Amino acid sequence: MLLIENSIFSTHQIVAATQTLENNTESIKSYIEIFFPKGLKFVNYPLTYYTDNLEGYYNFIVTQQNPVFLPNWLSETIQIFGNQHLAITNLKTCQEWVFNFLNKFRVLCEIRAALWWWLMFNPYQEPFNTLRILTEWYLTAFTGIFPIIIGIDIGPSISIGLLGFMLDYLNRLVFTMPYLPSEGEKFTLSTLHKLDNTNLVNLIGHLGVEEVTVFRYLPSLWYKYTIPDDIRESWYDKKREILDYFIKHYGNSGIDFLPNKILKATYEEDPIFVNAKTFKEISNNLILTVNDTLINSMHIKIEKLLSIYNDSYIV
Repeated sequence: MLLIENSIFSTHQIVAATQTLENNTESIKSYIEIFFPKGLKFVNYPLTYYTDNLEGYYNFIVTQQNPVFLPNWLSETIQIFGNQHLAITNLKTCQEWVFNFLNKFRVLCEIRAALWWWLMFNPYQEPFNTLRILTEWYLTAFTGIFPIIIGIDIGPSISIGLLGFMLDYLNRLVFTMPYLPSEGEKFTLSTLHKLDNTNLVNLIGHLGVEEVTVFRYLPSLWYKYTIPDDIRESWYDKKREILDYFIKHYGNSGIDFLPNKILKATYEEDPIFVNAKTFKEISNNLILTVNDTLINSMHIKIEKLLSIYNDSYIV
């Protein structure tokens, strides 16, 4: 069994579950918070990254309970056309911004729905008129679709419930770049024995969670599409250990791991690589060239031996 060489933990991504629970369940301390609630808080759930001398780099473990993921097609679109492969900081920032926006909008909708029960407030006077303009278009979107029960329109309640569902989805959403969500392997404490990596089992055990989703090995999109050139250049210029690992373990997979500038220079300088399109073809051409050289060298030696033998025989 191959050992885990080191574990990479991103401190800004690791959030204690107990602290998260406390933050989301803060007690109300004043009457102002009753009528003007603060709303939910966005929680950046943990992603535990690790490297392994067999499974390689960019592996990570999702320890969040009941995580949700993007559909495969949407995740692929974001990675390929949005150029979001390894760094997900922009995606997380966008996720948090949308969450906070919808959360504030939900609070405004709740306040507007509550004011319907208080006839003393004129909805066409400021500041209530502004509140009405901001929220009523959404609260009345389902009016007429659902039946009125005991004289009460349940459309606004459904609208607010839908916002809550969207907020819960955003709070549990996990980005899996550079992997597709379907590549995740789910394990529980009772199924950890199925893992083929003892050290990974120990690492998960130390995390103290009941269910995890593991993303490891080479991402499938790197088979389907070429690896982005900026990533390959980073490996070549700054992280040769990653480049060496992929060439060693996946060099014959038909994937280009060298940056385009190196491949282009190789094609132009050596004629044996002119028609090669992948690293695998380069390797095969090189092997064939070496073999041809050795064979020609052997033929020359044999001819020399035969010539010497014939000369000696004649004498």
